[in-house]
Amino acid sequence: MKRTNLSLLALSVSALSLLSACGGEEAPAPKYNFERAETLPDGYLAELGIIKTNIELTAKLYETMNSSGFSFSESAMLSAGKSFSGSSKQGLGIGAIGSDMVYCSAFGQNQSAMSRMEGLMKTAGALGIAEAFNQTLIEKMASEDTTINKSVLLTKAYLTAKDQLFSDERAQYATFMVVGGWVEGLHIACQTSKNDLSNMDVRLGVWSMCDAYSSVLHMCDVFKDNAEMKAVSEKLSAISDPISKIRNNAKKFSTNDVDELGAAVSEIRGGLY
Repeated sequence: MKRTNLSLLALSVSALSLLSACGGEEAPAPKYNFERAETLPDGYLAELGIIKTNIELTAKLYETMNSSGFSFSESAMLSAGKSFSGSSKQGLGIGAIGSDMVYCSAFGQNQSAMSRMEGLMKTAGALGIAEAFNQTLIEKMASEDTTINKSVLLTKAYLTAKDQLFSDERAQYATFMVVGGWVEGLHIACQTSKNDLSNMDVRLGVWSMCDAYSSVLHMCDVFKDNAEMKAVSEKLSAISDPISKIRNNAKKFSTNDVDELGAAVSEIRGGLY
């Protein structure tokens, strides 16, 4: 049987490996063998690896924007006090908050990062996994120490949640968080770059985020029998056309294309979380 690398699964949970608590008198949920992860399709794990890489590229995109003179946009993010109702939206929301924190940290907006950290911890607590997020580690993301690699710190914070992926239900909520983080990151990227694509690294960063679209959809398809995940997947399908305009024209897509995609993402974003 094909062995699945533990590091692939663990690192991929930078997309936020979360869970919902099991209740009632149900039998204990089966545990994964992380060396093979037999209970999940190999394709799912591969998609997680792609998304993990995309998260790192997104952090670099924000850093490039900052160093290139792009303005920080508080309005591009969720409000610091936003709450989320229900486990699936909490999962989506934690992914989104994580993206917002990376954006804040890349621009040195420590106060905004800290206010969102509080929201992340509150929402993680509502899902019953607050202990998975080391608050001291996350606080370092909001520090003014320019020697700290904020992307690495965020990845470490989320890696502590890997041991929570013990059942299909929990992997399902990890996927909700992957989606939330990707959507929020794409939203921020579109809103902040739609007027200026002159920097080729920024252009490449936006394209890379769009290129992860199919991976996000494939991960959702693993749980297509779940009504909430199916609804999320259907919402994501609404941005297929504007995504394709960018994915299929890496060097030629225009600010108008990014503006169109940004509007489409904004429309589904509110309904997701």
